[in-house]
Amino acid sequence: MAYRGGIGGTFKNLWSPDLTTRAGALSGTQTASTVLFFIGGLRLVLLLLAWGPTLILRSILEGNAAVIITVAVIANMLLAAYLLRRGRGAIPAIIATILYFFDLLLGGNLFAWVIGALLLAAMIGGVRGALALRRGTGFSDDTYETFA
Repeated sequence: MAYRGGIGGTFKNLWSPDLTTRAGALSGTQTASTVLFFIGGLRLVLLLLAWGPTLILRSILEGNAAVIITVAVIANMLLAAYLLRRGRGAIPAIIATILYFFDLLLGGNLFAWVIGALLLAAMIGGVRGALALRRGTGFSDDTYETFA
């Protein structure tokens, strides 16, 4: 058998996890959860370092739209990461993935696009895994239905 390794297989595994088994779908959601925790946590730390908690709270209370949207996007990412870790949360994960995609398109350089494409692929694989788990049937490791 020929060698089939390389980075192409790794990228395909991020983009398209094995959805025929429950474990494969859960693995995809947990990979996306890790990516969303990383991005959301890093953005939260950078926001706190740049503005500080007092100025963030004051800006939210004054109705600063940019800060409110930024905090909402970070909260959505962390909520989606928490729910994906439990094998749920398809809707918040879809919203977080779409917002990250537009954020990647609107602001960034070539390096951010390359790294962002890898992270986006993991998020899409997690969304697909969460939707498969939400469907809940048709996994090849569900043998109890075969013998019932």
